[in-house]
Amino acid sequence: MKNPRMPTFTYLDCGGAWAVLGVALLDLVLGEEVRLLALYAVGPVVASARGRVPAVAGTGLFAAVWAGVLAYHDDVLASPRAGVSLLAIALVTAVAAAAARVRQGHERGHAVMRDVAATAQDALAPPVPETVGPVHIAASYESAADAARIGGDFYEVVPVRGGVRVLIGDVQGKGLRAAGLAAALLGAFREYAAVSPSLEEVGVRMSCALARRPDDERFATAVLAELTSDGRMSLLNYGHPAPLLVRAGGGAEWIEPERPGMPLGLDDLADGRPGRHREVLHTGDRVLFHTDGLAEARDEGGRFYPLGAHSGLLRDAPVGRCLARMREDVHRHAAPCGADDSALLLLEFEGPAGAVGAPRGAGAHVPLRTAELGCDVCAVRDCPIAARLRA
Repeated sequence: MKNPRMPTFTYLDCGGAWAVLGVALLDLVLGEEVRLLALYAVGPVVASARGRVPAVAGTGLFAAVWAGVLAYHDDVLASPRAGVSLLAIALVTAVAAAAARVRQGHERGHAVMRDVAATAQDALAPPVPETVGPVHIAASYESAADAARIGGDFYEVVPVRGGVRVLIGDVQGKGLRAAGLAAALLGAFREYAAVSPSLEEVGVRMSCALARRPDDERFATAVLAELTSDGRMSLLNYGHPAPLLVRAGGGAEWIEPERPGMPLGLDDLADGRPGRHREVLHTGDRVLFHTDGLAEARDEGGRFYPLGAHSGLLRDAPVGRCLARMREDVHRHAAPCGADDSALLLLEFEGPAGAVGAPRGAGAHVPLRTAELGCDVCAVRDCPIAARLRA
C-alpha cells in the first residue's frame, strides 16, 4: 500500500505551505521581541522533498511573503535583519529547487528501471488464463525484494490437443543473469511444448537451449507435466521440489519420481535423465507446483514452512483464493525474517472432457534421434545430451 502524501499543486506544495504557516503561528505566539524571519525558509526545504521545481519556487515565494508581512507588522521590514532573512529564504529556495530537479531525475530513472524489471518478470511469470483445457489454474509469483522483481523462478502453461503441458522451474542464482537463463528455458518450452510429440523431447530441447548458453556453471531445476483430459498426468522432474497432490476426497501426497532426476544443464553428471512419474487425477483433485522458496521459508526459530501439513489451505475455495490464503500463511510463518523468491501454480482437474484425442506420445517414452534435434549442425562440441541420446 502506498503511503499517503500531501497534495502538491503546480506552484505550491501543501506540505511546505503548512510548514510556513506553522512558523508564522509560532512567530505570532512568541511576540515582537522574538522574530523567526529566517525560519520561513523551512517551507521550500520541505517542498523539495517531493514537489516539482515550480512548486518549490512557489513555496519559497509564499514563505517570503509571510516573512515580509510579519516584518512589516513589526515595522522592521526596512531593517538589515529583515533583508538578510529574505535573502536567506531566496538562497534556500534556489538550492531546494536544484535539489528537487536532481530528485526528479533520479525518480524518473528509478521508474524506468521498475518498468523494465516488471516487464522482464512478467515474461518469466506471465498471467495465466483461469481455464486451460481440462484444468482450472491460478498462479502467483513473489519476489523477496520488492524493488527488484527480477529473479530466476519461472512458470508457463501451454495447451495441447486433449490436454495441457505445464512448466515450473528455478534457475541457479538471482538477478539479470538468472533471468536471462530463465528466459532461454521459457523460450524453448513455449516453442516446443505445443508441437513436440512427447514431454521428454520438450525437456531435451530445454537442455539444449541451456547448453548453447555461454554462461558458466549454468543449471536449473524444473518440473514438466502433461495432463490429459481423461486425468492421466505424466511428470518429468529435473531435481525440483516435488509437486503436492491434494485429493478432492481428502488427503495429500507428494508426487515424487521413483528415482531423483538431474537438473537441466547437468547432463554430464550421472545419466542426465529426469525422474519420471505417472498419476491419475479425478474430478476436483488439485496439484500445487512450487519452487523451493515456499517450503524453505523459515520462522524465527529456523523451522521450515510445513507445506504438507497446511495442504488444507488449498481446498474448499477457488484456486486463486487458495493461493492467496497460502501466501498469507507463509507471510505469518516467515515474519519478520521474510520469505525468499517463490513461484506457485495451482491446477484443479475439472474432470473428463469427453472424447478428445490425447497428445501424440502422451505419457510414453519416445526414443529421440540426434538428427531430429539438429545435433549435426549444433555448435556445442562434446555435448553430453547427444552422447546420452546415442547411447
